[in-house]
Amino acid sequence: MANDVTVLLGETGSGKTTQVPQYLLEAGFADAGMIGVTQPRKVAATALATRVSVEQGTPLGGLVGYGIRFDEKTSPATRVKYMTDGMLTRELLWDPLLSKYAVIIVDEAHERTLQTDLLLANLKRILRERNGGEEGKPQVVIMSATLDAEKISQFFSDAKIIHVKGRQHPVKIFHATEDETDYVDAALHTFFNIHFNEPPGDVLIFLPGQEDIESLEKSIQMVSRRLPPGHDEVLTLPMYAALSGAQLQRTFAPTPPQTRKCILATKIAETSMTIPGVRYVVDTGKVKEKRYVAGSTGGGVDTLSTRDISKSNAMQRTGRAGREGPGFCYRLYTKDAFLGMTASPEPEILRCSLAPAILQLLCMGQDIRDLDLMDFPDVDAVSSPLRALFVLGALNSHRELTDLGRAMAALPLEPTHVRAVLASKDLNCTAEVLDIVSVLAANGTLFLTATDKRPEIAEARRGFTHPSGDHLTILNTVRAYRAAGGAGRSARQEWAWAHFVDERTLRDAGSIRN
Repeated sequence: MANDVTVLLGETGSGKTTQVPQYLLEAGFADAGMIGVTQPRKVAATALATRVSVEQGTPLGGLVGYGIRFDEKTSPATRVKYMTDGMLTRELLWDPLLSKYAVIIVDEAHERTLQTDLLLANLKRILRERNGGEEGKPQVVIMSATLDAEKISQFFSDAKIIHVKGRQHPVKIFHATEDETDYVDAALHTFFNIHFNEPPGDVLIFLPGQEDIESLEKSIQMVSRRLPPGHDEVLTLPMYAALSGAQLQRTFAPTPPQTRKCILATKIAETSMTIPGVRYVVDTGKVKEKRYVAGSTGGGVDTLSTRDISKSNAMQRTGRAGREGPGFCYRLYTKDAFLGMTASPEPEILRCSLAPAILQLLCMGQDIRDLDLMDFPDVDAVSSPLRALFVLGALNSHRELTDLGRAMAALPLEPTHVRAVLASKDLNCTAEVLDIVSVLAANGTLFLTATDKRPEIAEARRGFTHPSGDHLTILNTVRAYRAAGGAGRSARQEWAWAHFVDERTLRDAGSIRN
């Protein structure tokens, strides 16, 4: 590559995420170091590494591997490594110049996660420092299907922009004639309208979160069981971050004969991964967005609310229907609603808690106020986490990192959770605190919800409730689950089902605890 930084705009279906790393591998770029490919989500990192390892004809963890939080599959032979942007940012703690990488590919940069913005700022520094040192000049490729290319190019001193045409088939778009108040119910009716009246082809339905997915999955299964003879079977497959790798792989398996596959997905299906067989997309126009509300004393609260998507999200979702042939997209919102959407999502750095990032940057000898960022958070968004870190003992009164703060940065957890783990050593309750913190760090909710079984759920939860609050309620639940495991995995599953507890969350927490 003739350029230090290349901005690659690849249309949906161009194969940029899977093929570009392999082209660079075959061209010999991995002789000088690894090719690192970042993804905003762990689901994409693991799925892509699996696919590319198959294309290379090597076992996963060999030539091609991955690294996500609490899980890594690599070896000394690994030359192409897919990882979350957060994992690569953490590597800066012990390797500030990322010296083992010859090429760094930042994929899906348009999503502008907090870790992506921090990584881009550090890559700009690394290019300057490694170009003048013995580590050799790294190559940086920034890729996306819908990216503000000019802004990225200017950030990297007018970097070269390359456009790659994709294999995008035409997609016919249908808009709702009026706003839908119940998007789950509207999605249900739209799916069966497709199933009864349209030719074969799998359906991908975009929903905001896990609860909506589980609700719609039950409704579709209930209706499909009552279908008259002559209609194809319906296979519903959920797709969200809390699912295991094995569960997610079912989404990519071929559709059985005489069956229509219905994938119920969050926004993780928008990018990176092509789901074979999808011809119809149903877009509810909604997404779950995390936003941090900071308090004046250093505290704050994370909120997760359902919001309208942006135009770039809508176009990405539409493109999922045209990957393998002509498709159809049913938008459950009006044309005027689409035109009124923002152009792109708000960067995460402007709406999330910066405490973990500030702590990590301080360990690297960096101050977020001096960092060259694409977008700068306001003063309150920086001062509030600084006060919180001071209260936790991570910083002294001069805003300098303490030994405790350095120890806190070693674990990939929220600063408050890490502080609890470290304090548990002195208070002789490490086992209990690890149980609690691991559940808090897991994806998904601990207790299941079902509107038709509220009395039973309340009764089951009453057996775990502790008068001191939710944390000890979590501990009671984990202990009861562990005690139920004496007879094996099936006994734990039955116990969790009977007590309306999400076993996936507890299994995820167990891995985090280990």
